[in-house]
Amino acid sequence: MAGTQEADSDGNVDVLVFGTGAAGLTAALVAAKQGLSVRVFEKSAYAGGTTATSGGSLWAPGAAAILRNTPNVDVSLAKKYLLGELGDWVRHDLLDAFLSASPEAIDYLERNSEVKFAHATNPDYHADQPFGSATGHAITAIPFDARKLGDDFVRLKPPRDIFMVMGGMMVGRREIPMLIRPFSSLENFRRTVGLLFKHACDRLRYPRGARLLIGNALIARYMYSLRQVGVSIEYESRLIDLLQENSRIVGAVIEQDGQQTTLRARRGVILATGGVPHNTALRAELMPTHPHEYSMADEGDTGDGLSAARRIGAVVDRAVSNPAYWSPASIRRHADGSRTLWIHGHMDRGKPGLLAVGVSGQRFVNEADSYHDFVLAMFGGNGQQETKPAFFICDHRFIRKYGLGLVRPLISRIAPFVRDGYLLRANTIEALAEVAAIDPVALRETVDIYNADAVKGVDSQFGRGSKVLNRFNGDAEQRPNPCMAPIEHGPYYAVQAWPCSIGTTIGLATDVDARVIGENGAPMEGLYACGNDISSVFRGFYPGPGATLGAAVIFAYRAARHIAVQESQQT
Repeated sequence: MAGTQEADSDGNVDVLVFGTGAAGLTAALVAAKQGLSVRVFEKSAYAGGTTATSGGSLWAPGAAAILRNTPNVDVSLAKKYLLGELGDWVRHDLLDAFLSASPEAIDYLERNSEVKFAHATNPDYHADQPFGSATGHAITAIPFDARKLGDDFVRLKPPRDIFMVMGGMMVGRREIPMLIRPFSSLENFRRTVGLLFKHACDRLRYPRGARLLIGNALIARYMYSLRQVGVSIEYESRLIDLLQENSRIVGAVIEQDGQQTTLRARRGVILATGGVPHNTALRAELMPTHPHEYSMADEGDTGDGLSAARRIGAVVDRAVSNPAYWSPASIRRHADGSRTLWIHGHMDRGKPGLLAVGVSGQRFVNEADSYHDFVLAMFGGNGQQETKPAFFICDHRFIRKYGLGLVRPLISRIAPFVRDGYLLRANTIEALAEVAAIDPVALRETVDIYNADAVKGVDSQFGRGSKVLNRFNGDAEQRPNPCMAPIEHGPYYAVQAWPCSIGTTIGLATDVDARVIGENGAPMEGLYACGNDISSVFRGFYPGPGATLGAAVIFAYRAARHIAVQESQQT
């Protein structure tokens, strides 16, 4: 049963949902499919939040999309892996709730909507640890044709420029080598021409390509599915406060077009407003040991949900090992005062012929480990009071073959990046160290050690290339180590990188059904939260790609189903 109930004459409904990332849209879609009336509010002019500009993977053990690809996988190993990852930080009730609902939630979405997935096959981030998986537990949205959205396409938050080429064509990770070398085979040429022709046709009608991938495809699928059940998104609608009567949350105050309106929710309010990454005061309060300036989260993620909930007695769950998920990011500053951030995920950092150093000129981490682990090493493991940059160092051959940050392989002109200071360049390693204010003697020694190890194929300092994830993100054609090659073909380049949050892991305390916990330690009736508004089930650990979105979707599903069950018991 879906869409059988409607808003009353005052606009009141069964469920109010705030936020249009994967968490909010999952909650809205599942609630609507259960026959509840739903209103969805988005603070900005675009749907999708951080999800729309992300890689769009969900870490979802037992999902049908995984079993279709690897039918003999032992799903029970995921729990053993997570227990090893989380150690004493684990909350068994939340972990069991996540694992038990994971296959159910994904199956529900695939059977009841156009939200469809495929197995991503990326390894767990610590696949070499006991019970880790080399093919992983990640799923990703199947590409989507944005033309199906009609006029709603313009409301979908565009992906970051780094995910697009040629004026708005999205490209997948496995398509990049093909596009870089279109004449290397007949198949590469055929597929490249096909993509370019379709993109050219799309641009005759749309401001960007209509072939959507990764996070953009995921949000588009939710938008299309919601429209099919009669739920529309209300844009530029900000949560102001929550309404509480007799200990129950019964609605919210919202702001639209400069006017505040009070709305009532007969069954519940679901918060999915993205956490606190762009709220300076809340960052200082909730993550004091991990000071940082930059975040790749949606600019509207300023703690609206968390703040409103705290004002009526909700509590924060501070029992996390790290307050955010991290990636190193480089920043290009433009003449008009704007800036562009690039997350150094897997496109360059794990490739052979690059190393990372601190201002000391010494390496401090296996560069090909996960982006989260990389930044934890920058913080010194447990955080520090002063944040210092790292530098990615490479030679001319590397930057032309693999790119470096915003500098794309083959097609980017290097000079503009040097002129505006994003890219540092020099003819020798020692001169590059001087330009970057790095210890030149130490950097020369570091590069020499690295080069000698690269020839042997064994990283004597950090074991780069020895792990499943390292090799997955390396270059299989590079021998003997897919993650190491000598840095010896000048000129040489450096890019400065800083800790950058990609999502907070500290937030509201919740129970297994995403009910928000109050000061008395009990669930607050009628109030639910999911996504980055709540503390992560993974307690600040990052088990694999899509951990953030996987937990967001699964607990949003649990929240909506819980509301529906409560509704059926009361009618």
